[in-house]
Amino acid sequence: MIKLLRRTSLFILVALQLAFIIAVFHEDLNKLSTLSFISLLCFLALFSIIKVSHTSSSKPTQGIIILLMVFLGSIITYYINYEFQTGMVIAAALVGTISSFLPSILNGKHSEFINEIPKALYCGAFVGMTTNVVASGFSFILIAGLVAGILYIASINTFIGIGGKLGTIAFGGVATAFIITFLLS
Repeated sequence: MIKLLRRTSLFILVALQLAFIIAVFHEDLNKLSTLSFISLLCFLALFSIIKVSHTSSSKPTQGIIILLMVFLGSIITYYINYEFQTGMVIAAALVGTISSFLPSILNGKHSEFINEIPKALYCGAFVGMTTNVVASGFSFILIAGLVAGILYIASINTFIGIGGKLGTIAFGGVATAFIITFLLS
Protein backbone atom coordinates (compact mmCIF):
# COMPACT_ATOMS: atom_id res chain seq x y z
CA MET A 1 0.00 0.00 0.00
CA ILE A 2 2.85 2.40 0.87
CA LYS A 3 4.58 1.67 -2.45
CA LEU A 4 1.35 2.42 -4.33
CA LEU A 5 0.90 5.70 -2.45
CA ARG A 6 4.51 6.65 -3.07
CA ARG A 7 4.33 5.85 -6.79
CA THR A 8 1.02 7.66 -7.13
CA SER A 9 2.40 10.77 -5.45
CA LEU A 10 5.45 10.70 -7.72
CA PHE A 11 3.23 10.36 -10.77
CA ILE A 12 1.02 13.25 -9.64
CA LEU A 13 4.01 15.51 -8.95
CA VAL A 14 5.61 14.74 -12.31
CA ALA A 15 2.30 15.23 -14.13
CA LEU A 16 1.77 18.57 -12.38
CA GLN A 17 5.29 19.68 -13.21
CA LEU A 18 4.82 18.75 -16.85
CA ALA A 19 1.44 20.51 -16.96
CA PHE A 20 3.05 23.62 -15.50
CA ILE A 21 5.93 23.54 -17.97
CA ILE A 22 3.58 23.06 -20.92
CA ALA A 23 1.31 25.86 -19.69
CA VAL A 24 4.26 28.25 -19.37
CA PHE A 25 5.56 27.50 -22.85
CA HIS A 26 2.19 27.00 -24.53
CA GLU A 27 2.60 29.89 -26.96
CA ASP A 28 6.10 28.91 -28.06
CA LEU A 29 5.72 25.16 -28.52
CA ASN A 30 6.50 25.45 -32.23
CA LYS A 31 10.04 26.60 -31.55
CA LEU A 32 12.76 23.95 -31.50
CA SER A 33 14.55 25.61 -28.57
CA THR A 34 11.40 25.51 -26.41
CA LEU A 35 10.76 21.86 -27.22
CA SER A 36 14.41 21.07 -26.44
CA PHE A 37 14.15 22.88 -23.11
CA ILE A 38 10.95 21.02 -22.16
CA SER A 39 12.55 17.71 -23.17
CA LEU A 40 15.59 18.49 -21.01
CA LEU A 41 13.39 19.31 -18.01
CA CYS A 42 11.42 16.09 -18.48
CA PHE A 43 14.66 14.10 -18.64
CA LEU A 44 15.98 15.75 -15.47
CA ALA A 45 12.69 15.11 -13.65
CA LEU A 46 12.76 11.45 -14.68
CA PHE A 47 16.42 11.17 -13.65
CA SER A 48 15.66 12.64 -10.21
CA ILE A 49 12.79 10.20 -9.67
CA ILE A 50 15.03 7.25 -10.42
CA LYS A 51 18.06 8.43 -8.40
CA VAL A 52 16.43 9.98 -5.30
CA SER A 53 15.63 7.65 -2.41
CA HIS A 54 12.05 7.57 -1.21
CA THR A 55 11.66 6.52 2.40
CA SER A 56 8.70 6.95 4.68
CA SER A 57 8.79 7.16 8.47
CA SER A 58 6.02 9.58 9.44
CA LYS A 59 3.18 8.73 11.81
CA PRO A 60 -0.49 9.34 10.90
CA THR A 61 -0.96 12.05 13.55
CA GLN A 62 2.11 13.87 12.28
CA GLY A 63 0.63 13.78 8.79
CA ILE A 64 -2.58 15.41 9.99
CA ILE A 65 -0.63 18.16 11.77
CA ILE A 66 1.45 18.77 8.63
CA LEU A 67 -1.74 18.94 6.54
CA LEU A 68 -3.13 21.51 8.98
CA MET A 69 0.09 23.56 8.74
CA VAL A 70 -0.16 23.73 4.92
CA PHE A 71 -3.83 24.65 5.29
CA LEU A 72 -3.02 27.30 7.93
CA GLY A 73 -0.18 28.78 5.88
CA SER A 74 -2.48 29.23 2.88
CA ILE A 75 -5.23 30.91 4.90
CA ILE A 76 -2.90 33.24 6.80
CA THR A 77 -1.08 34.33 3.64
CA TYR A 78 -4.31 34.93 1.72
CA TYR A 79 -5.77 36.85 4.68
CA ILE A 80 -2.70 39.07 5.12
CA ASN A 81 -2.54 39.74 1.39
CA TYR A 82 -6.16 40.72 0.83
CA GLU A 83 -7.19 42.17 4.17
CA PHE A 84 -4.11 44.31 4.76
CA GLN A 85 -3.28 44.89 1.04
CA THR A 86 0.37 43.96 1.56
CA GLY A 87 0.84 42.13 -1.71
CA MET A 88 1.33 38.43 -2.31
CA VAL A 89 5.11 38.36 -1.98
CA ILE A 90 5.19 40.34 1.29
CA ALA A 91 2.44 38.17 2.80
CA ALA A 92 4.23 34.94 1.84
CA ALA A 93 7.57 36.32 3.05
CA LEU A 94 6.03 37.24 6.39
CA VAL A 95 4.54 33.77 6.86
CA GLY A 96 7.80 32.12 5.74
CA THR A 97 9.95 34.27 8.01
CA ILE A 98 7.81 33.73 11.09
CA SER A 99 7.54 29.99 10.41
CA SER A 100 11.33 29.70 10.12
CA PHE A 101 11.64 30.53 13.83
CA LEU A 102 9.22 27.79 14.96
CA PRO A 103 11.83 25.01 15.37
CA SER A 104 13.82 27.26 17.73
CA ILE A 105 10.72 28.21 19.68
CA LEU A 106 9.53 24.58 19.90
CA ASN A 107 13.05 23.28 20.69
CA GLY A 108 12.97 21.07 17.60
CA LYS A 109 16.66 21.06 16.81
CA HIS A 110 16.76 17.28 16.80
CA SER A 111 13.22 16.52 15.67
CA GLU A 112 12.58 15.87 11.99
CA PHE A 113 8.88 16.45 12.53
CA ILE A 114 9.32 19.91 14.11
CA ASN A 115 11.71 20.87 11.31
CA GLU A 116 9.05 19.89 8.74
CA ILE A 117 6.51 22.43 10.07
CA PRO A 118 8.12 25.58 8.54
CA LYS A 119 8.29 23.87 5.14
CA ALA A 120 4.61 22.97 5.35
CA LEU A 121 3.63 26.51 6.36
CA TYR A 122 5.71 27.93 3.52
CA CYS A 123 4.10 25.54 1.04
CA GLY A 124 0.76 26.86 2.24
CA ALA A 125 2.07 30.40 1.77
CA PHE A 126 2.56 29.60 -1.93
CA VAL A 127 -1.08 28.52 -2.11
CA GLY A 128 -2.15 31.71 -0.35
CA MET A 129 -0.38 33.80 -2.99
CA THR A 130 -3.15 32.97 -5.46
CA THR A 131 -4.56 36.04 -7.16
CA ASN A 132 -8.22 37.06 -6.97
CA VAL A 133 -8.51 36.40 -10.70
CA VAL A 134 -8.12 32.68 -9.95
CA ALA A 135 -9.30 32.48 -6.33
CA SER A 136 -12.91 33.45 -5.84
CA GLY A 137 -12.44 33.95 -2.10
CA PHE A 138 -11.68 32.06 1.08
CA SER A 139 -13.66 29.00 -0.02
CA PHE A 140 -11.27 28.55 -2.94
CA ILE A 141 -8.24 28.91 -0.68
CA LEU A 142 -9.73 26.43 1.79
CA ILE A 143 -10.06 23.81 -0.95
CA ALA A 144 -6.65 24.59 -2.46
CA GLY A 145 -4.96 24.47 0.97
CA LEU A 146 -6.56 21.14 1.78
CA VAL A 147 -5.56 19.58 -1.56
CA ALA A 148 -2.03 20.98 -1.27
CA GLY A 149 -1.81 19.55 2.27
CA ILE A 150 -2.78 16.12 1.00
CA LEU A 151 -0.24 16.34 -1.82
CA TYR A 152 2.40 17.50 0.66
CA ILE A 153 1.80 14.50 2.92
CA ALA A 154 1.83 12.12 -0.04
CA SER A 155 5.19 13.48 -1.18
CA ILE A 156 6.82 14.28 2.16
CA ASN A 157 9.82 12.01 1.59
CA THR A 158 10.16 12.38 -2.16
CA PHE A 159 12.21 14.83 -4.19
CA ILE A 160 14.34 15.64 -1.15
CA GLY A 161 16.84 18.34 -2.01
CA ILE A 162 15.30 19.10 -5.39
CA GLY A 163 14.08 22.65 -5.94
CA GLY A 164 10.52 23.43 -6.91
CA LYS A 165 8.77 20.83 -4.79
CA LEU A 166 6.77 23.25 -2.65
CA GLY A 167 5.76 25.37 -5.63
CA THR A 168 4.69 22.30 -7.57
CA ILE A 169 2.58 21.10 -4.65
CA ALA A 170 0.99 24.55 -4.34
CA PHE A 171 0.33 24.63 -8.08
CA GLY A 172 -1.33 21.22 -7.82
CA GLY A 173 -3.54 22.38 -4.97
CA VAL A 174 -4.59 25.55 -6.77
CA ALA A 175 -5.14 23.78 -10.11
CA THR A 176 -7.25 21.08 -8.46
CA ALA A 177 -9.29 23.67 -6.53
CA PHE A 178 -9.84 25.59 -9.75
CA ILE A 179 -11.13 22.47 -11.49
CA ILE A 180 -13.40 21.61 -8.53
CA THR A 181 -14.89 25.10 -8.32
CA PHE A 182 -15.27 25.25 -12.08
CA LEU A 183 -17.18 21.95 -12.14
CA LEU A 184 -19.38 22.95 -9.19
CA SER A 185 -20.37 26.33 -10.62
